Amino acid sequence: MKPASVRQLLVLRPRAVACGIALALAAAFLPAAPAQAAVSPTVVSLTFDDGNADQVPAAATLKSKGLKGTFYITDEWIGAAGYMTRANLNQLAADGNEIGGHTVTHPDLPGMDLTEAKRQICDNRAMLQSWGFAPTSFAYPFSDADANVEAIVKACGYNTGRGLGDVRSPGSCAGCLYAEKMPPADPMYLKAPDQVDSTWTLAQLKAIVTNATTHGGGWVILTFHHICAPIGTASCPADTSITPTNYNAFVTWLASYTAAAANKTTVKTVDGAVRQYKGNNYPAYVPAYSVPAPAPAPVGVNALTNPSLETLNATTGLPTCYQAGGWGANTPTWARTSPGATGTYAETLTVTGYSSGDAKLLPTLDLGQCSPSVVAGKSYEMSVSAKSTAITQFALYYRDANNMWFYWTSSPWIAPMPAWTTTTFVTPPVPTGAVAVTFGLALIQNGTLATDDYSFVNPGNAAVTAAGSVLARSASTKVTSANVTVATSTKNAKIATKALTRGQQVVVAPTGKKLKG
Repeated sequence: MKPASVRQLLVLRPRAVACGIALALAAAFLPAAPAQAAVSPTVVSLTFDDGNADQVPAAATLKSKGLKGTFYITDEWIGAAGYMTRANLNQLAADGNEIGGHTVTHPDLPGMDLTEAKRQICDNRAMLQSWGFAPTSFAYPFSDADANVEAIVKACGYNTGRGLGDVRSPGSCAGCLYAEKMPPADPMYLKAPDQVDSTWTLAQLKAIVTNATTHGGGWVILTFHHICAPIGTASCPADTSITPTNYNAFVTWLASYTAAAANKTTVKTVDGAVRQYKGNNYPAYVPAYSVPAPAPAPVGVNALTNPSLETLNATTGLPTCYQAGGWGANTPTWARTSPGATGTYAETLTVTGYSSGDAKLLPTLDLGQCSPSVVAGKSYEMSVSAKSTAITQFALYYRDANNMWFYWTSSPWIAPMPAWTTTTFVTPPVPTGAVAVTFGLALIQNGTLATDDYSFVNPGNAAVTAAGSVLARSASTKVTSANVTVATSTKNAKIATKALTRGQQVVVAPTGKKLKG
């Protein structure tokens, strides 16, 4: 959403006042006493974000009522636990629903490197096209966009980009329009109400539609994430969910309401609405294309961005081009500390409450800006300067040509390092089909781990330590692997913070932001 909404502004007020205002807005949102107000032509589009598995029965409800929706798909999540399968998408399309784009991994696009943002948008569309769909509609992750991102969406071949929160909603945006215009002033940022959540009543859902019809008509674009129960569980979060009871009741009412010609209301997919207002000027389909990742770095060149962790990402609070990862039962906390091993800053991880898993900082699992490109069959040297009070180990992941991330391998355990020590791991040959790699030095006990000076290098023909071995040297004394105490067992680490795993496939879910769009 571009301008600050009432809901956003409420967080600055005392809780009691905010709640009172929100309740007043919600009450004012509902129609007054029934009246014979004139109605204007209105189009309703039902949109569904992310490809969540609980949208499959929701789609069946649409089909049973003769309605169709638009499903915005984050392709890397398809097939993972809790998400749709390719077969589900095929059935949706066969039933007349629209399949739209929602990026590869659901990042917050504004502020990203523009080439990386283009990969996220264009590669997602190219993947959906390779699956047999013809996507023309896009939804912004977190409903967040700027002029640069909108231009990329258009350049990638989309006709529309959907936002959220710029249309009058229960408890929000009281002074906004009741519906998007037909045609919209900015098709690359369609105005829509807030996403539907558990606070919306059936009466409010109906009022979204009827208020639009009695206030000039237009285009009402509703957004659903989860249709589930019980509300408030991990798989059914209150801020992105509606119960099947309320959803089914609304869809049943909407089918009946639109069946009455006097109501001048129809339900169309987003593309169907575009076809309506474009008419004979509807544009020809633009074939999708992908954006190549960078070529592998030359021999001897550190392939990582921001290797000394000096640049901070203000949104995540972590070094630019790095993300937190981990798995299992433990509690990680992160702090930017000074001095670093060689520069001003390092990143310090503290793990408490450990009973399983690990936590780690690693170059972002992305499509090319942060995760270094590699050549299958080659071995690479990775290193990190570190201080630790507990056992650590390297954990490695690779991305394939379909932009899917997989767990690869782990190093032997590395004993605590009381002083800054540069620890190097030589990888086995990169697996066939891998095109990029990332790694982290993982903390696998209660304790602290400070890291700095990350490196990932193709050593070329230079002599290297045998693949799979660990070599460490202190900041002042060069030593050999024989001087490093290494535990005899290894542990298969898996990616973590808000991540999902399917077999060995790593599916990165959004981090650091409340899910919206």
